[in-house]
Amino acid sequence: MLFSHERRQIQRVLALIGQFPQYALQTTEFDDAEYEEKHRKYEALYARRLRAKYFSKKALDGGNLYEQETIIDNEVIKSSRWPCTRSFADPIKYMEDQSQSSPEAETTATTNKKQAPKKSC
Repeated sequence: MLFSHERRQIQRVLALIGQFPQYALQTTEFDDAEYEEKHRKYEALYARRLRAKYFSKKALDGGNLYEQETIIDNEVIKSSRWPCTRSFADPIKYMEDQSQSSPEAETTATTNKKQAPKKSC
């Protein structure tokens, strides 16, 4: 149910549209076209971000998500000890685990064992 002042305001707007119908249609068509263009642009940007996040095969730090490739019946199967979404779900924990279990850290640990300990004075 409309109040009397709302009804009068609607009647004024309808009267203005009745006087200048060509302008009313052009502005709505322009707004619709502008809205559609913005929507397509944002949708494309969102799709790019999703593809980059979930299907780029790269972690947040730019490293590879997969540590090993296995070929079975001419199909490549990539595997990792961590879930592929871990770098996005908990990036700090992922980077800590990567630095602790990286091959470079393992090789430096094994080479350090072979060296004689330094004597302190």
